[in-house]
Amino acid sequence: MKKKIMSWFASATMAFALAVPVALGVVGQAYAEWPEKPVKIIVPWSPGGITDTVARILAQAYSDAFGQQFVVENQPGASGNIGAEAVANAEPDGYTLLMTNPGAFVTNHFLYKNMAFSPEDLDVIVTVAKFPNALIVHKDVPANTVAEFIEYAKAHPGELSGASSGVGSSGHLSLELLKSMAGLDIVHVPYQGAAPTRVDLSAGRVQVVVDNIPGYMASFEDGSVKMLGVGTRERLEDFPDVPTIEEAGKLEGFQAIVWYALAGPAGTPDGIASKLNAATNEIMARDDIAGKMKNLHAIPMGGSREDAKAFIVEETTRWKAIIAAAGVEAK
Repeated sequence: MKKKIMSWFASATMAFALAVPVALGVVGQAYAEWPEKPVKIIVPWSPGGITDTVARILAQAYSDAFGQQFVVENQPGASGNIGAEAVANAEPDGYTLLMTNPGAFVTNHFLYKNMAFSPEDLDVIVTVAKFPNALIVHKDVPANTVAEFIEYAKAHPGELSGASSGVGSSGHLSLELLKSMAGLDIVHVPYQGAAPTRVDLSAGRVQVVVDNIPGYMASFEDGSVKMLGVGTRERLEDFPDVPTIEEAGKLEGFQAIVWYALAGPAGTPDGIASKLNAATNEIMARDDIAGKMKNLHAIPMGGSREDAKAFIVEETTRWKAIIAAAGVEAK
């Protein structure tokens, strides 16, 4: 009897060992065949914004690359939380993706007390592109360099107004970063969106923003505002004469950018995530896509999934400290 049991066990073990590669092969084949139906990319913001524009550029490129339709679906609200939550709760099968700015992964769970999802509910696939914020002031502010602005602001504590498109927005947190690192007392004035922020800065009703460059191009051209420094670690190809805030203000480690990443629900199969990562890197290296990104004043990022995860850890450390120090809380 014992020999029969041992013989059965050995046979079962051998059968399992032979079946595992077959099973893995079937799973691998399933990922290789993905996508077999349309893929949805949720943008947690309204149509027409930068997030939406980047998502639509990539969606068309993915459709061409994979031979299957990639559709952008806008689900705005709650500073991006509604759309991000929809992806976090979706089936992790590669057919529901998220194009997000830092909110979903980095800042919102420090800004909002009651979040329906956490960053751990999402798997980052690849960082796509970054957009530099810049120190921009009204033309009448008596400063033409970052150093001069810091000196002037220190000499007039509480007298300057710094605008943003809302509490907890990239512009708000970038302003708080500048205030913290340079030791400045600037009154934050939150607006309901980017457009009224730009209007009031150009009119001189507020004096400073640390905000995204593309929206201010017309104001640079009409001379109503001045760009004193950029928030990237390197000077920009489009503005080679504008120094970084880090170098011009002697603020070591200063970096204020808006970045965009592609993500899926936690548990998205490695095979699918790896395919998307590789495809995105190839797409972002194409001349036609590079041209579209340049028109947006975007800097392509890309890299491995591990690079994306490490970048998010770095960004989380930076902004968690700033949000806590400034006591920023979104309603």
